[in-house]
Parts: sequence; C-alpha cells; structure tokens
Amino acid sequence: MDIDRYTTLVIALSKPSIDEQDKLSAITSCLRLGIPSANRISLWRFEENKTRIRCLSLNQDGQNLAIDDLSLLKDDIPDYFEDILKQNLLVASDARNHPATQCFNESYFKPNDIYSLLDFTFHHHFNPIGIICCEKTHSPSSWTQDDIDSLKRVAKITSMFYKN
Repeated sequence: MDIDRYTTLVIALSKPSIDEQDKLSAITSCLRLGIPSANRISLWRFEENKTRIRCLSLNQDGQNLAIDDLSLLKDDIPDYFEDILKQNLLVASDARNHPATQCFNESYFKPNDIYSLLDFTFHHHFNPIGIICCEKTHSPSSWTQDDIDSLKRVAKITSMFYKN
C-alpha cells in the first residue's frame, strides 16, 4: 500500500485555499492510483432527504466529463438506494446482473459501456452524505480486496473533510 497517495489526499483536502473542484480532482486522482482497473470515477452527493443523488464530478480515463446537472432519483432506482444506504459498500463485478444495479442497464450501463461497479458512501457525523463510484468500462473487472480497501480508505479520508 502506498501511503504517499493518502497523505497527498489528506493535505489537499485540508487546505482551505483549494476550491471544491480541486478537492474532487484530488479524490479522483487518489482513487485512480489505488484502483487501477476503475477507469470511470464519479462522486455524488445525497440531496432531498436521501431521495436524490447529484453528480459532483465525473472522470473517465483521466478526463473530466461534463455532468450537466446529472442526478438520480430514489423512486427510479429503489434497489440501488436501499442497498447503498444499508450496506455502505456495493461490489458489483457483474453490474448488469447484480440485483441492486441491474436497474441501470438500459439508461446508464449500456450507453456508457459499463460492466462493473464498486461504490462506497462517505459520511459527515456518521450520516451518509455522498457516494464514491468506481466503474469499469469495455469489460468486467473482478474487484479485489485491495480495491475495496483503497476505496474505503479514500472514503474515510473524504468523510473527515467533506462537509458540503
């Protein structure tokens, strides 16, 4: 495990002079190093009493993509919301057939060529406030325990600093 990437993330998130987008980029960069098979990484914020998540940033293959007010409603994908809020961790190496994520097949996975998903929540005062989403496009990925541990560690660091 490379401690330097986590230290770099802590430093970036703790600087009051760094704006929100730079903090989100620091989180994404740390995840790209720790979970190399994840080539699409997004960060989401819970809104409206946890009935909606809004995308804060989306990065694919190292490029930030336009998010154009992208949000998802609990009413449209109840299985996903129930699973991620109950478990905090969602490991779907075969996301198109996973019970909590197959709801994304037609609207999201197929158009974006996504096969695998690894999500974890981040918190403020033990209250889930967002989701870090790691995805693999073009082919499935068998997420490893190292991938999961790296995601959890980044989420814990994010939780210490992310309050908005």
